[in-house]
Amino acid sequence: MLNRLLTYSLVLLALIGTGNSFAQTGGVHIRNGNKDYAAKNYKAAAEEYQKALQDKSAQVQGKFNLGDAYYRQGQFDQAIDAYNQATAMTKDKTLLAHAYHNIGDSYMQQKKYEESEKAYENALINNPKDDDTRYNLAYAQAMLDQKKKQQQQQQKQQQQQKQDQKQDQKQKQDQKQDQNKDQQKQQDQKQISKEDAQRMLNALNKDEKDLQKNLQKKKAIGQKAPIEKNW
Repeated sequence: MLNRLLTYSLVLLALIGTGNSFAQTGGVHIRNGNKDYAAKNYKAAAEEYQKALQDKSAQVQGKFNLGDAYYRQGQFDQAIDAYNQATAMTKDKTLLAHAYHNIGDSYMQQKKYEESEKAYENALINNPKDDDTRYNLAYAQAMLDQKKKQQQQQQKQQQQQKQDQKQDQKQKQDQKQDQNKDQQKQQDQKQISKEDAQRMLNALNKDEKDLQKNLQKKKAIGQKAPIEKNW
């Protein structure tokens, strides 16, 4: 991914750094900040750019360069804020193109592809011939498409998981219902067995009573009547 950090800041100073007030106040801090920036001492550079903002004539350059220093420190939200403030202070299309390009890079570092795509588009509006920005825009769009595909795939996986969970729940419910049916069937079988046993017991009792009656009848038939003697 390409960016224009520092390069445009130095070019910008070469173009407009001719006023005495700029050279004596804000311009001094800008140049000091650029030296710290070139030495990769980005924190010190940011402090110099902050001082340059006290000079109204250096505010645009100070904000832009401050965004560069924040970017190099990985403070991308602060960088975006500084670049946006710079764009609000100027109508210079070249500066705007560079600022929006760097805003796009800052969003890209955060994997905010939609925001970076929009920033690169704004950069191309101000400089349609910028091939670097066009490349970065294509890269951001490709990453955005990939992200959308991943999101769609995740959604499909989540939906499949939900379906699997529903199916598992249904299987568990079916198994529980089957278990309840089996338990009910066993209870019914036990109940029937008790009823059958009672009927068998009743039948046995009846048979025994009938047998006793028959025995009594037979005994009564076999008895001889007593013979009365006459004296």
